[in-house]
Amino acid sequence: MPSANLLLAVLVPLCIWVMVLAFVLAVLLAINDGIQRLRRLHQVPCFRCRYYTGSSHLKCPVRPIDAASEAALHCIDYEAVDLPPLHSPSQPRLRKRLLLLFSTSQP
Repeated sequence: MPSANLLLAVLVPLCIWVMVLAFVLAVLLAINDGIQRLRRLHQVPCFRCRYYTGSSHLKCPVRPIDAASEAALHCIDYEAVDLPPLHSPSQPRLRKRLLLLFSTSQP
């Protein structure tokens, strides 16, 4: 019996450490996957597209299912928005939103 107790005294802590390390590894892999997914989503061009509405009901009238998702990374209907001049009084809300969007990318 002393050898069985010695075996359990070694195996139980070893199993606990293996489980702890497996948990830590799983958390680190999940964080890495989340960072990768976030980087892909930041490449989605919808927010700079002419057809993007910004509405929660209908984000894009051309491709409503793919709008603001990874499927929109290579959208064939993408057209870049021309920034309106700063002194233009037309569409002040859109101008404000576009200036805020493009000013965050500058240092």
